[in-house]
Amino acid sequence: MFAARPSPPRAIPAKISLIKNQADELEPPLLKLQEHCLLLFEAEEQARRLPTLPGLLAAAKEQNKRAPETMEQGLRFLLFVTREKPDNRTASLADSFASAAALEERLRELEFDQLPPMAVSLLEQLRRAGIRAADTLKAYIEDFQKYPPGEIKAMQEFRSQLVEVRNSELSVLIEKLPPLTARYGNLLLDLAARSQALRQIELIPAFLRKIKLLHDSLQVLPAQLREQLKSPASPLNPERVAAEQAVDFFTGLRGVMLTFKMLLQSLGGRKAVSAAELQQKTVDILNNCHSHAARTEAQQTKIRLFLEERLAEYAKPFPFELLMDHMKRIITIHGGQLEQAIHGWAVQEQDTTPDQGGREEGQPDTTLARLADKLEIWGERFEVI
Repeated sequence: MFAARPSPPRAIPAKISLIKNQADELEPPLLKLQEHCLLLFEAEEQARRLPTLPGLLAAAKEQNKRAPETMEQGLRFLLFVTREKPDNRTASLADSFASAAALEERLRELEFDQLPPMAVSLLEQLRRAGIRAADTLKAYIEDFQKYPPGEIKAMQEFRSQLVEVRNSELSVLIEKLPPLTARYGNLLLDLAARSQALRQIELIPAFLRKIKLLHDSLQVLPAQLREQLKSPASPLNPERVAAEQAVDFFTGLRGVMLTFKMLLQSLGGRKAVSAAELQQKTVDILNNCHSHAARTEAQQTKIRLFLEERLAEYAKPFPFELLMDHMKRIITIHGGQLEQAIHGWAVQEQDTTPDQGGREEGQPDTTLARLADKLEIWGERFEVI
């Protein structure tokens, strides 16, 4: 027969109960200890995030309560001139260079086809103003990036120092944070002062907007010019200008005398000119003349050589010289009208960049000519010395 099992000792249940009671008593302090550990871990994580330029900003402001806005200005300047990756919220110097290069390329790609050479010449002057502005800005940015001011170099060295501190022991990091914060505050103040001395940096976004405005205007203007040049009612229409001037040429007492003289010339076997022929010749000249500018001797010579070629069939001195003077006057009239239409083209400026006097710059309306002048004036601020 099997022997009966002995009953468990009474001490075991008592021990189990004791362990359970002790575990119940330990659970609250263990949970509290866990909370403290999590808090410490979070504190260490936050402490290791502090050695960054944005992370130290609040502490730097706290140390120097008199100039928090100045410090923010210094940080904005630093980020603008050093940020390499695009930021959807704010521009940077690298973005500005890319924008200037893109605008220059788009300006060069503009086409002024189906327009007479004189109109193309006037549009080309404005195109060149935009290209010069983009080139000037690109050269300035390249020079700035190649030779950054000492304050930028000092902050870049400081940033490298922060990386080393962030990877050190926590005790070392905590010990070094106060002097790093003080140093950071001083560097931000230095950068703010430098940004005020290099005020053209602040003007870069507005300068780019002006270049883009010029490009956008030159993109739509040729089509409207073509319509005006074709419209019979437009004062820019060469045929209308030629007809009006041909009528004036042969009217009045002077016109009667010229008609009679032409008749005598034709009876003598030499080529004369009629009102219809004069009108046709005028249209041909206006549609092929490259410029109406006669401010310099070289420009005057160029126009005369062009007219001599177009009027070579007529006898000298009459009616050649008379026709020469007549065509010069018409070129001046028509060119002036074209120039007024193109240079006076209304554009809308939307930027409100403060100018050197501290007031807001940017009138609601301006013209293409004024816009090109502004680009030249502003470009002088960005010229590399």
